[in-house]
Amino acid sequence: MIQGLFSSPRTFITLSGLLLSSLFNTLPAQNPADPLLSPEEAVKLVLEAGYDIRISQADADIARLNNTKGNAGMLPTINLVANETFTLSTFQQKLANGSEFNESGAPFNNANAGVQLNWTLFDGRRMHITKKRLGELESLGQINLQNTVQQTAAAVLIAYYEIVRGRMQERAIAEVITLNEERLRIAEARLAAGFAAQTDALQARIDLNQRRADLILQQANTANAKRALNRLLVRAPETPFRVDETLSSNLASDRSTLIQKIMSNNPGLLSLQKSAEVAALVVDENRTLNKPRITGNSQLNAVRTDNGAGFLLNNTQAGLSVGAGLVIPLYNGGNVKRQIETARLAAQQSNLRIENQRMVLETELDNQLAIYQSQQQILNLEEENVRIARENLNVSTERFRVGTTNGLEPQIAQNTLEQALARRDLVLFSLKSAEIRLKLLAGEL
Repeated sequence: MIQGLFSSPRTFITLSGLLLSSLFNTLPAQNPADPLLSPEEAVKLVLEAGYDIRISQADADIARLNNTKGNAGMLPTINLVANETFTLSTFQQKLANGSEFNESGAPFNNANAGVQLNWTLFDGRRMHITKKRLGELESLGQINLQNTVQQTAAAVLIAYYEIVRGRMQERAIAEVITLNEERLRIAEARLAAGFAAQTDALQARIDLNQRRADLILQQANTANAKRALNRLLVRAPETPFRVDETLSSNLASDRSTLIQKIMSNNPGLLSLQKSAEVAALVVDENRTLNKPRITGNSQLNAVRTDNGAGFLLNNTQAGLSVGAGLVIPLYNGGNVKRQIETARLAAQQSNLRIENQRMVLETELDNQLAIYQSQQQILNLEEENVRIARENLNVSTERFRVGTTNGLEPQIAQNTLEQALARRDLVLFSLKSAEIRLKLLAGEL
């Protein structure tokens, strides 16, 4: 009777439709009340609140504030100086004309105030080189900020698509659960009709429970991935949100185009290049330490002296003084030579880092391109494997339904489908991750 019930193609199609409907009804769906978070919105949120970006922004602001002529020593310094001294002393004074002054506890008061100006007029162009170095440091701060932005955006996108992969795994497991439930119904119906052993139903029940446990574990992993993304976005760990459950890749650039973009746009490489320019300016700065230094000074001063005893009881004067100073380094124990050589070696190190980074980036590009291209090819195979595995499972399930095989055949077919789905989802995620890393290398995130 069971064979007759399930033998017609129309009955098989109807049951397949019911199975598919049951699958979509039992899928673990995201809460529709939760706000949808797109990848672009996730990146926008981290750009506004990310700790690494805010720290890097502060570094860039510090470099900008330091880039002034005054910090480079190009502007004069002006100070207001005022002093007053009051003294009580025993006073004895004898003048050439025979006059004598003797006083015990005589008060003396000296007060002076002045505006002093000091200005470096020439220092071998050191101040101009310093100003240029400060400008390069400001540019370096902006490049480092951009590098942090790119790295953070890549981390957020990979974390986002890890959640998407988790959701895809949940759907795959839910599909297998629905298939297991159908297999269990068939086994129990055949057992009740006396056409199958109890072991088929028991094994179907064991497999169903295992798949349900797998779903619980995967849902926990997805929840952990959501908390990890919330942490990157500087939000409370349990902040609810939904993700766009699509995982596609559409990178079109070839190797030569990517190489050009990397060499001109990669923030990490640009940072090293700018650091090398700063190091070269430090060498030039240290070379000026052997140059003559000319300083100018001026002072507008007022002095008043009050004496409680003596020939001169009061003296007041005010005036403007102007002067200049010259310093010519003659010998400094070899310190300037040491500083120049140290700076020169540091500049050489910076250039070596650039060459090394270029090789690292080119190698990383080839690695990620190989991953991307291989995953594209593998994806086609895995998509075909999923299609074949579903077809094989349909045949095995129908054979089990009509009693031409035992429960082992659909069990193996279900395991094959589950593995094919897991491999396909992993390939999709690997493909997207490689795309993100390639765009990060090219400075296009």
